[in-house]
Amino acid sequence: MISLISLGILSGLFFSTTFILNRMMSLEGGHWLWSASLRYAFMILILTGFISLFKGLGTLQGLVRVFLKNWKFWVLAGSIGFGLFYSLICFSADHSPGWIIAATWQLTIIASLVVLMGFGRSFPKRAWLFSMVVFIGVLLINLSHAQVSSIRELLFGGLPALVAAFCYPIGNQLVWEAVNGNPSLPNINDPLVENPYHKVLLLSWGSVPFWLILVAVVRPPMPLVGQVFNTIGED
Repeated sequence: MISLISLGILSGLFFSTTFILNRMMSLEGGHWLWSASLRYAFMILILTGFISLFKGLGTLQGLVRVFLKNWKFWVLAGSIGFGLFYSLICFSADHSPGWIIAATWQLTIIASLVVLMGFGRSFPKRAWLFSMVVFIGVLLINLSHAQVSSIRELLFGGLPALVAAFCYPIGNQLVWEAVNGNPSLPNINDPLVENPYHKVLLLSWGSVPFWLILVAVVRPPMPLVGQVFNTIGED
């Protein structure tokens, strides 16, 4: 369990650089929706090319069949774990400094434990002890920032990041549960889904309807050239 928490902290550190880049693009005038949606558009293109080149078109066709067989599940998991998660993170970047979002994101360690409990898992007390240390650290950082920021900045910056911290583990755990035979979910028992790159591509495909609906509703201005290149750099 300690290794799981350590892995969560390490993952949070890697994500933190992304949050700072999102904040930079926001300050340059790029719309948060393009920062979010273009990342997954490029991810789909890169992973599709990578899998086709190194695994062959047969593998790609197999992934398409896996997706279409349970497309409702992949749309649900992808919309929550990728779409809702990253759109909220990029929205937060428009209202709070990147370091605040990066700090708040560490709550995903606690959120992951809560999500796993929702699926019937249990944890030793020391896991919650380490989680409490993380929670206190995030709370102190946000309280210090509250002294120099407005209520609007806290609500529009910190709250979406907090919700995103739950969305990411929910989407990923849904896939894990489906692959491992949870009777409440479709049985996705296919060897192709064991590959982590394949899972990311399937979830990315599933997030596409979410991005299209969000773009249609928000109607953002066209992305800046620098924003497009920065988004490619994130991947």
